[in-house]
Amino acid sequence: MIPENSEELDILAGEYVLGVLDPAVARVVEAALAVNPELRRAVILWEERLQPLSALAPPVGPPPAIWNNIAARIGETGGARPRLWHSLALWRLSAAFAAACAACLALYIFLARPAPGPSLVAILHAPRQERPAWVATAGRNGLSVQALAGAAAPRGRSFELWAIAPGAKKAVSLGVIPANGRLQIAAFPQALRQGGKLAISVEPEGGSPTGRATGPIVFVGSLVATK
Repeated sequence: MIPENSEELDILAGEYVLGVLDPAVARVVEAALAVNPELRRAVILWEERLQPLSALAPPVGPPPAIWNNIAARIGETGGARPRLWHSLALWRLSAAFAAACAACLALYIFLARPAPGPSLVAILHAPRQERPAWVATAGRNGLSVQALAGAAAPRGRSFELWAIAPGAKKAVSLGVIPANGRLQIAAFPQALRQGGKLAISVEPEGGSPTGRATGPIVFVGSLVATK
């Protein structure tokens, strides 16, 4: 069931875009996109937030043999005249028409939704590692942090989120991350609106007793603008 609470809806949309939902739940979300405008807006916002991550992966072209095999199967390489259903031109025309319809739908949704506020994204990973472990997004709804791979703090300890504003020398605690790996902060710190760094440390259960990170920093990432 699609949640009515805006915060829960936003989290569900983010998990759908990241591809971490259970396949059965993902199918429910896909079916609801056609009739739930709030869910569509949330999915579009998450896609816009995470789109810059695509630049991290270098483009990879398909092997030449793949297209040759496709062309051979649909009869473009010669031989008997292909039937209409197997016509490459028909498939290309159908694909172009579908793409045009999708573009019109995307434009309609874009114009219908309210303009988003400032948007930042950070990918946190373990020091000296490149594999993403957490994703953080910030905008008009505050700051949201989500574990990507079910990261859990050691027994009897807690993960705590810290922020270092540009030019600052001291990290500021943004709160203890719940055991479910999700932290939502309604009031996004003004000092971070131009970027900064986020870090996650391992602290005593319930958070640092000193106001400073007392345990090891296990995940770090920089906030960057998505536009």
